[in-house]
Amino acid sequence: MNRISSFHNYQSVQNDLRRQEHKVHHNQAQLASGKKLMKASDDPLATHYIQNIGQQSEQLRQYTDAITLVRNRLEHHEVIISNAESFTDEAKRSVMEMINGALSPEDREAKARELQELANNFLNLSNVQDESGNYIFAGTKPKNQPFFRDNAGVVTYSGDDYQRKMRISNSLEMPVNDPGSKLFMEIDNPYGDYEPQYQLQPASELLLERAINLNPDDTSVYSLTFVDMPDGKYGYQLEKDGSVVKADEFDPLKGIEHEGLRIQVKGQITKGDVISLEPRQTYSVFESLQSAIELSEGSVSDASVTAKLHQITQELHSAFIHLTKARTDVGARLNTLDIQEEQHADFKMTLAKSKSNFEDLDYAAAVIEFSENTRALQASQQAFGKTKDLTLFNYI
Repeated sequence: MNRISSFHNYQSVQNDLRRQEHKVHHNQAQLASGKKLMKASDDPLATHYIQNIGQQSEQLRQYTDAITLVRNRLEHHEVIISNAESFTDEAKRSVMEMINGALSPEDREAKARELQELANNFLNLSNVQDESGNYIFAGTKPKNQPFFRDNAGVVTYSGDDYQRKMRISNSLEMPVNDPGSKLFMEIDNPYGDYEPQYQLQPASELLLERAINLNPDDTSVYSLTFVDMPDGKYGYQLEKDGSVVKADEFDPLKGIEHEGLRIQVKGQITKGDVISLEPRQTYSVFESLQSAIELSEGSVSDASVTAKLHQITQELHSAFIHLTKARTDVGARLNTLDIQEEQHADFKMTLAKSKSNFEDLDYAAAVIEFSENTRALQASQQAFGKTKDLTLFNYI
């Protein structure tokens, strides 16, 4: 019985000694590394949280990289749109100069060459590629060249109407491009719902100001003819698809109204002036440039040509505003990127603080614990020294 009891005491003290040695070694490892958690078993729940924090940090890194990529592409995108604005404004100025009645046919021919060069530059700009070889304005078909021009000068679009997007947060996807169809080919008609075609008398200054139709299902072609009235005023005859639907005295303040159609004109009217109205909701910059080039061949004394040049000027001005709005939208996206990047930086700091609370060592508490465990180890060692010599023979 004495042997069993002595062995039990010996083993118990030895186990306690080992436990204390392990605690001291663990404290030393913590103090050396500065980490509170040395292995998952130290605190399984804290380890689980740290793993989640690590996953969130990696996701934040991916989002931050995506923001950098999107920013680079949007900044390039903004520069291209700005160049398109410059080309459009320059083309508008050239067309305005063509309206000058003092220009000779040779002068107009020179302006036509300028416009042709601008049209070529504009087409090249619309087919620009990014650093990866993707066409910027092709929508979600970046490997397809978006714009093609045939021998007649007609430009067609082969992309689609969608935007490529990249996720920059859990809840936000940022467009990295704009389809060329929306930027260059679907510009709101500055004249409303119709495009004017002019058959004006010499020296006439009549121009369409606006024509809208409240009936969206009306696709008819209208024709407006002005005639003299006995009292020195002007009358008009309105035709719809070739049939006369209204004839009345013209009131400049009221304009012309028929059912849902509203027409306003401006300028000096001449007897026999005719304006045809063909339905058109949108137009493209390429159409305006090509029309201006073709109109340059007309006579400077042709009132109808001059009226069409006024129309092209208005269209190019509207295209300029349209592109400015698009560039503003790109700027708003860049601002959103900055805000989102700041939010990611703040969240990253919060995650780092949370991870530190779980993982990093409190040196003051660790030193105290190390001192306590060291004293406990010394006590265990003394107890072990006495226990190993404790036998019944020492008392016989």
